[in-house]
Amino acid sequence: MSAVIEFRISCVPPKTSHHAKKIVRIGKFSRLADKPELVASKAMLDELLIPHQPGAPIVGAVSMRLEFVWPWRASESKRERAKGRIPHISRPGCSNLAKTLEDRLVALRFLEDDNAVASLTIVKWWGNEPGIAVRIEAL
Repeated sequence: MSAVIEFRISCVPPKTSHHAKKIVRIGKFSRLADKPELVASKAMLDELLIPHQPGAPIVGAVSMRLEFVWPWRASESKRERAKGRIPHISRPGCSNLAKTLEDRLVALRFLEDDNAVASLTIVKWWGNEPGIAVRIEAL
């Protein structure tokens, strides 16, 4: 039987991605550091993920599905809202969203390493039920 971790978090997903960096100088050297909004997004994700943290990470190759749903924009018509959800085609991009969440899943030991993700599906919506759905399955 394959190992599966699956859960849904009710929240407004953060729109800040792993690209929110700034250059800081330390003596003669410069390095990249997270901007405050990225630090806040990571802290929020950690707080929401901890209750779902497994006893042990899934080892080996995994398939991962991430679904992000944001609340409707004020400009959305009743006709659009009646659909329940519609594709979210503005920023942030799927790959940027995935990287930030994937990094948090590794840090909290849902997975051993993000290199183990052999299959990744990411979907973004505007919808009635904002949140993040995660499914990780051993291959």
